[in-house]
Amino acid sequence: MPGPATFRQLMGQFATGVAVVSVETGNGALAAMTINSLVSVSLEPMLVSWSLQNSASQFAAYADAPRFAFSILAEGQQTIARRYAARGSSALSQADFETGTHGLPVIAGALGHVACRRHAVHPAGDHTLILGEVEALALGQGGGRPLVFFGGRFGALGHDA
Repeated sequence: MPGPATFRQLMGQFATGVAVVSVETGNGALAAMTINSLVSVSLEPMLVSWSLQNSASQFAAYADAPRFAFSILAEGQQTIARRYAARGSSALSQADFETGTHGLPVIAGALGHVACRRHAVHPAGDHTLILGEVEALALGQGGGRPLVFFGGRFGALGHDA
């Protein structure tokens, strides 16, 4: 049976979008994390899911958050993606954020935002699957192209896509 390294290598061949999930912690501080596990789950009700690593430095802040927001990053936002992909406590830059109409912090200039309230949390191996029920949506202004993750690297879609 193949091991985790082979599994990770193979799954790295599946291109994904890149998002930042942001929450306000219990003490009112902001936490943000880059993810590529955002998935649309259901239209009725509108549900999305994402996977949180159990060893994440701020696991409780995300797993216990009653509300959270996703910002779908544009191809020019690689610096932001790297900043919030850092292990440990990321150096938050307030300039990266704005407050969405739903009252949650989101990445300024993103392609779009999804605000959710926690719907369910499920253990899933070395991760925790978090489902959110969509409370609000916002498309970014000006369109743009998505930031993608493929083969362990950030990149952009080809011009034909």
